[in-house]
Amino acid sequence: MSIEIMKEAFQGVDWGELQRVHEAAAKALPALSDPAVLGLLWDRMRGSEELASKSERFNAFEKYVLHDDPGSGLRLRLHIFSEEAVEEAHNHRASFSSLILHGSYRHLLYGNVEDIWGAEESPATRPEPRFIQEQLPGTSYTLHHAFVHSTYASPGTVSLVIQGPRDRSSFRIYDLAKGLTRTRLGAAAAQGVQEPGERKLTDRDLDLTRNRLAEAGLLR
Repeated sequence: MSIEIMKEAFQGVDWGELQRVHEAAAKALPALSDPAVLGLLWDRMRGSEELASKSERFNAFEKYVLHDDPGSGLRLRLHIFSEEAVEEAHNHRASFSSLILHGSYRHLLYGNVEDIWGAEESPATRPEPRFIQEQLPGTSYTLHHAFVHSTYASPGTVSLVIQGPRDRSSFRIYDLAKGLTRTRLGAAAAQGVQEPGERKLTDRDLDLTRNRLAEAGLLR
């Protein structure tokens, strides 16, 4: 199965060496995104109470965890972006590689979180983008966990993400409308909903989403 391809591709890879991470992801993500393989991975997730329970809806996208290996820290996630545009910039708890499968988004990069905001919470200085790119189907990128970015996705955009070991217990979010930053914890530490509009996805949600992905030709 292609999960083994992912494990082999990342065997011995140091997630602090982003070029090696990106090269490994370039081998694994295309194999994992094959519609037949993605369908098998989805059905495997759907049959696992542990994996299915990690499916969540946030204010800008839905997250589905297709594979999670606590030993290596590798996690495979599928993201589906909603119609709601969220004016936020943020960093991450873990570095990751992403492949755009469907749709597109404008990707803005700002700089390292400590360089932009330091250790203080809000208020903070609004970040100015240093790099802007349109992420189209078939394009991929790898991002360090400290790097602040924002995405403006067309509705229904789908990306496949390989996430590495978590390096931070929390990450920072900058509300571009209010000019304030806030801290968000990992799910294990938070133990519940952290912001309005978030919820766990139900079995019905999962089945409806599978149908939508199949109709779009993204899985079988």
